[in-house]
Amino acid sequence: RWTNRLTERTNERTNERTNERTDERTNERTNGRTDERASE
Repeated sequence: RWTNRLTERTNERTNERTNERTDERTNERTNGRTDERASE
């Protein structure tokens, strides 16, 4: 049980990091598109 809890916490942290990176990429794409539209 103890190792399961540790694994769960590690997975949560990994998921949080992955989500943060995905959000950053999404934001970059959105910002890029907005810049393109503004320059047109």
